[in-house]
Amino acid sequence: MASAFRWLAALLLIATLGGCATPPLAPAPGPEVTPRTAATEALPETKQLWGGVIVRTENRPEYTRLEVVSYPLRNQEPQTGRMTNGRFLLEVPGFLDPVDYRTGRRITARGIVERTEAGRIGAVDYVFPVMVSSEVHLWPDPLVRERDPGRVRFGIGVGIGL
Repeated sequence: MASAFRWLAALLLIATLGGCATPPLAPAPGPEVTPRTAATEALPETKQLWGGVIVRTENRPEYTRLEVVSYPLRNQEPQTGRMTNGRFLLEVPGFLDPVDYRTGRRITARGIVERTEAGRIGAVDYVFPVMVSSEVHLWPDPLVRERDPGRVRFGIGVGIGL
């Protein structure tokens, strides 16, 4: 009986903590439009929540421009194992350090898609939707493991020393 109570208490704790998780950015209102659809059909009328992988970072006097390969989002995190949704340009007011916002980093942004802009990907002409946003979330780099010196770690294993 005590064991069953412990299991129930553990499940309730997990459910409660999982319910407290909040996404890094406020959800975008209105219908979701992909960058590919915005470039080929019509610009969305509402703010959008797009994310993906940074391809290029360019700092300009008033803002930083990122070229992003868009991926579907799950809990606002780009799912890079899925097919892309096209590309978009992201303009963020101010300076974003290209060391932090470098090629390969995952990002999610919420903003208004203001226009499209002609560009090139290699030798191919491409139409980029341009999102203007001040709300961005840079996801942790999976290749960089941050150490937390205050965290206790332990493991169980079997080893043979020769």
